[in-house]
Amino acid sequence: MRRYRRQAARIERRGARAATRGGLNPLLAGGLVVALLGLAWSRGALPAWLPIAAAPRFITIQGRLVAVPAPVKDAVRVLPHVGVASSGSYAFLDVTASGAPVGFDPCRPVGYVVRPDGAPAAGDQLIAEAVATISGATGLAFVDAGYTSEEPVLDRPLVQARYGDGWAPVLLAWSDDGAYPELSGPTAGLGGASVVPAAKGSGEFLAGGRVLLDAPDLTAILASPDGYARARAVIVHEVAHVVGLDHVADAAELMAPTMGALTELGPGDRAGLALVGQVPCDGA
Repeated sequence: MRRYRRQAARIERRGARAATRGGLNPLLAGGLVVALLGLAWSRGALPAWLPIAAAPRFITIQGRLVAVPAPVKDAVRVLPHVGVASSGSYAFLDVTASGAPVGFDPCRPVGYVVRPDGAPAAGDQLIAEAVATISGATGLAFVDAGYTSEEPVLDRPLVQARYGDGWAPVLLAWSDDGAYPELSGPTAGLGGASVVPAAKGSGEFLAGGRVLLDAPDLTAILASPDGYARARAVIVHEVAHVVGLDHVADAAELMAPTMGALTELGPGDRAGLALVGQVPCDGA
């Protein structure tokens, strides 16, 4: 249950200022204006009143320059926000300078894919119910994008041709500690996401994300008393990491580092999840 390291490095963009002097040849002046507008567009510094699309923001990921997906025009939340109706212990994996949580853009659906290799028979149902639990607690809309053959590596690429333009969807995959030593010992799952810059402004959001589940461990849990609820709780815990929650030292919360008999979200879990689901939309 560890955090991803930030994979995105922002590229500084500076505004361009243009000045004109009297006496210029009209054709030369016009060409100069076009050139300056082109430079301003390339640096994302066009005036808001111009009917020209702003240049995309670029970041470097694993040595590759990629465009940050543009915000949705006139964006509104996909689902209504969830109010904070409880109190308890919660913590965020990433926060802004003001202490607010960094979360997924609530104006975009959060796509997810499943790598089913080695999954127990109830694997798909467990994942669907866990994702629905997090969606209901955050107000984030999750979309099942189907199966994938992608390997659940730790340094997962944020942009992949197999998924088209934009950030890769959240990956939920089954494996074991033989293939992934991260799952050794009592660790039944791992979850996290990456922090990326907003398409506009200075904000940050979560993107990508990976949940790696230990199939033998969860199969053993499923065979125990109340096993289905306990296995589902493990996946809920990991998806909560993906959307931004950290561990808390409180056994009354599902986000405690060591999970006991608790199988449902605690009051602090719900409060924290509501808050990570309330971040402003990109471009708002």
